[in-house]
Amino acid sequence: MSTLNERSGEYRVAREKTRRKVLRIIVVVILVVLAGFLCYTIWDGIRNKQYNSYKIVASFDRTDSNTVVYKNYGDNILKYSRDGASAIDSEGNVIWNGSVEMQSPMVDISGDYVAIADDGGKEIYVYSGSDAGTLIEVPLPIRNIRVASQGVVAAVLEDSTSNTVCLYDPYNSSEKLLVEVPTNVSSDGYPVDIELSSDGKSLVTAYLSVTKGVPESRVCFYNFSEVGQDKNRIVGGKTYDNTMIAKLDFINENTVCIMLDNGFSLFENMKQPEELCTERFDREIKSAVFDEGYVGFVFEEGGDAAMSGLKLYDASGKKVLDKKVDYQYEQVYMDKGEIIFLSGGGCSIIRTDGFCKFKGVFDSGAQYLFGTNEKDTYYMVDENRINIIELTEDNTQ
Repeated sequence: MSTLNERSGEYRVAREKTRRKVLRIIVVVILVVLAGFLCYTIWDGIRNKQYNSYKIVASFDRTDSNTVVYKNYGDNILKYSRDGASAIDSEGNVIWNGSVEMQSPMVDISGDYVAIADDGGKEIYVYSGSDAGTLIEVPLPIRNIRVASQGVVAAVLEDSTSNTVCLYDPYNSSEKLLVEVPTNVSSDGYPVDIELSSDGKSLVTAYLSVTKGVPESRVCFYNFSEVGQDKNRIVGGKTYDNTMIAKLDFINENTVCIMLDNGFSLFENMKQPEELCTERFDREIKSAVFDEGYVGFVFEEGGDAAMSGLKLYDASGKKVLDKKVDYQYEQVYMDKGEIIFLSGGGCSIIRTDGFCKFKGVFDSGAQYLFGTNEKDTYYMVDENRINIIELTEDNTQ
């Protein structure tokens, strides 16, 4: 049997081992916390780096005129004019080219697919990104077009007393016309916009009618899957009294934004549309922007021409940004999750959390600025060249 002194010694040894173990655990925890804090600080510093200049990493001449319009096309660029449309990559190589003569070209893009038509014409050209284009001939003048991510096209065709919204499959060799949605201008109103979901199965149309000088707008939801077959394709709708609908936009596969003259509505579930929210503003909307998962607005701010209010909402209708900005601009739009303000040579880029990522001036001016798949790298199109630029923190180029 151990003596009292022996038991006391064993207790002290055990207690010392426990104390050392606890100290080791505390040290490890402190080191983990410090490492995490250090990683966060580094990540936050990189993420919240503010740029004021740029360097040109590649550049090639424009072989067109200033009447050509440029659009972002995935990680490439689409350009179109009265002479047709073409896509070019980051090295200036032509990916595809469509030579079509038009007076007032309309273009829509979804994924790799591009639809182009002449306003008032009777031909629609669809490009898949890897072919020479497919032609759809229609019987009536075209007033609007939309394309889905597999090439299905919706078009508004105009007659003297009615309009028809038609759905086409350009790659169907037997019958390209899939669905006709007839409307009567006197009873339904004039179709001001249409929007097609990326899968081509949901169509939203907006109509405007005026009675005794009072505008009334109506939005209709159509579904071309098995869900809509028993309902003449109509699966929902809403009327807006004394309101004008300016634009429709799918901000994700299953959520559409109804842009009003004084606010917006969001609807989800295109098989059985449900209104997520309707927001009305008491200030004049100067500009509206859309991107995947977001809709935003720029407002007049208190009569100060140098200031604007900027609000951004996510696809659930939650306001995620509300701030004042002092950016003078000629263009504002969203691209790849960023809000871009352009004014001649001046440019500001704001993230969706409100952080100003870039504020600077392009020496040669900028007509267009599009993000690429490379971090902090953009296409910058000026009067003479297409430049690929990388944002920097200093004034060296």
